[in-house]
Amino acid sequence: MPQLLDASTSILADREIQSSEFYESAVLIDETIISNYWYLGLSYLLEGREEDAQAAWFVPLSGVNEADVDIYTDELSMVLEQQANTLAQVSDLEAAWLIRQHLWILKPDRVENILQLVILADQLDLLTSESLINWQIDELLKMQSVGNIDDRLLELTMAALLNRIYTDLSLNIVESCLKLAGDSRHSISLKLVNRAFELFHQKKLGIFATKLVETSHNLFPDELGICQVLAGLYSGIDLHTQAIAVSEYYYQSAQNTLDRLFGSYLIQRSYLTAGNWQGYQERLDLHRSLQRQIINNLPSNLPEFQYQHSIISSFFYPYIEDNPRTNRSLQNQISRIHQNSLSDLRIKSDVEELVLEKKIGVIRIGYLASTLKEHSVGWLSRWLFHYHDRQSFQIFNYCINQNSQDPFNHKWFRDKVDISYYFENNPERIAAQIEEDKIDILIDLDSLTFDLSCKVMAYKPAPLQVTWLGWDASGLPAIDYFIADPYVLPDDAQDYYQEKIWRLPQTYLAVDGFEVGIPTLNRQDLGIPDDAIVYFSSQGGYKRHPDNIRCQMRIIKAVPNSYLLIKGKSDPEMIRDLFGKIGEEEGVSLEQLRFLSGVPDEYTHRANLAIADIVLDTFPYNGATTTLETLWMGIPMVTQVGQQFAARNSYTFMLNAGIEEGIAWNQQEYIDWGIKLGLDRDLRDKIAGKLRSGRTTAPVWNAKQFTLDMEQAYREMWEKYQAQRLDDEVIELHSQN
Repeated sequence: MPQLLDASTSILADREIQSSEFYESAVLIDETIISNYWYLGLSYLLEGREEDAQAAWFVPLSGVNEADVDIYTDELSMVLEQQANTLAQVSDLEAAWLIRQHLWILKPDRVENILQLVILADQLDLLTSESLINWQIDELLKMQSVGNIDDRLLELTMAALLNRIYTDLSLNIVESCLKLAGDSRHSISLKLVNRAFELFHQKKLGIFATKLVETSHNLFPDELGICQVLAGLYSGIDLHTQAIAVSEYYYQSAQNTLDRLFGSYLIQRSYLTAGNWQGYQERLDLHRSLQRQIINNLPSNLPEFQYQHSIISSFFYPYIEDNPRTNRSLQNQISRIHQNSLSDLRIKSDVEELVLEKKIGVIRIGYLASTLKEHSVGWLSRWLFHYHDRQSFQIFNYCINQNSQDPFNHKWFRDKVDISYYFENNPERIAAQIEEDKIDILIDLDSLTFDLSCKVMAYKPAPLQVTWLGWDASGLPAIDYFIADPYVLPDDAQDYYQEKIWRLPQTYLAVDGFEVGIPTLNRQDLGIPDDAIVYFSSQGGYKRHPDNIRCQMRIIKAVPNSYLLIKGKSDPEMIRDLFGKIGEEEGVSLEQLRFLSGVPDEYTHRANLAIADIVLDTFPYNGATTTLETLWMGIPMVTQVGQQFAARNSYTFMLNAGIEEGIAWNQQEYIDWGIKLGLDRDLRDKIAGKLRSGRTTAPVWNAKQFTLDMEQAYREMWEKYQAQRLDDEVIELHSQN
């Protein structure tokens, strides 16, 4: 009968497992050496003989008293643990998984083994919620103490869960793991926040991602970076009250002017996203004062990352006022500070080696964006990629925080270019890859909508850099050109732009049209008479300026039997209160207003536009995608033209669609056009006819010609750069002589 080994012989070193025949012979020679049974069973297991393995392990266990069973079981567990680790290190994951399953049967409360099972299950695509329930991992973790489990093992477990399982159980396990972490708890919390950001944007898991960030926020309530992400996620899932509260907490907790400036930005974002415009002028004045403090008395000795957010601090100016001379001047100075704060770009490793040969005479173009998906920028830019001359240009896409498996991205972007990359939040690595790829002209499609993209551009990874489409220009000294047209910027705009304005001959954007689905709106369901005049306004809370709403209310009041349909992402109660209050002041009944909920997709939204007789644009920030969709559907619209880029989008699109009716240059003209279109059906029909016929002739619907214009601009930019570089070399040569 086998006997318990003494301490000197029970130390089972990691070793290579022999064949089952080897251990069968060893057992026959001396059945008292217990370790031979452990390894015999292990060899059976690796040969696929699970029942024989269990039988071999049972032999020593069956012959000892109850008090010694635990000792034998611990010894067998150590053998299995060591071999599972060895197999995992050599990437034999299936075998490691098999061994750990039997270890779990042997020791179901061995929590470290269960965590390893979670990691292996993720790697083998076997992880399910049912597995987590079966392993009782949540209950076991709650019985552990801080420091009992290695931090790295906890971190890998959390990462595995967040690759696969997006349930409350997964969140509970992550929270337990985080609470058990020791010295690494803070760094792991920040990684969880980054992962939540990715889940929100790439997988549209808004509620799950927000709860995940709440877990980190509860442990580190004063970590401003966590507050920042949490405020944005709250707004993203329409928890606007919570977003406002976290943003104000950020501002109150800020310890320096840069952080207070960013806190002020978060407050503006959370209020305006909700459609809460109360006190907006005071917030604007405070924000501008903070910017000037930084410009006039730049904080010193602050970490580089604290300067990163400052560049987007001017984002909400165009929504609040049409004042480009003042606001662009501030933005240009802030952008210069941001760029000057950056260290030299050092990352040269962790980039992919250049595999596409650079052809002589071919210009290499890179597009940087977080929006090459079913997003306004994606819908509008796709035609440029569709028509690009792939013989004259090599095209690279640098996609940030985007799902690499997104079908829309594949169809319109990845499959239309030479090389596409998909990056997470790592601006240094992105910039290094652009340098490695030897991009000639880098096009930024994000601008101030994303500070990470701004940081990439600030590193100047390409000799020529351009901003196009995504927003107004960023003001970074590293940007050479801003793409415009004859109308979207006034003639004197160069006076207050840092970038050189490059005006295309007709329009700065063209598309070949839009796909349209099946409408889900009708007048009967909305309680609107068939003979009523229906006005439509579709924008988010950012663009719902009270002054513009007042103009819209005056139009509704003046046009008998008229209704206004209001659609857009915001807090439903706040936006209803905003419109209702202004409507009451202007004598418009709430019964004339209809507040519409969202629809499943853009195709349905476009189809639903057909319910409208007239679309009323917003000011001082016009529509862009919404304007083009309106024009494509042949619906008359009213827009007010301002001085800033954001206040002239509809103006250029309407002109380039072939109509001038509905273009207003002040509030009174906006009101007058709104009333005139409401009262004059013949005029509406005339405009609709011009828009329909313009589908085949108007510049804004000729994406092929627009692409030729863009490509010619790229060629001329590159020629200018080459000529300037040659001149500089000549000057340098003369100076040396």
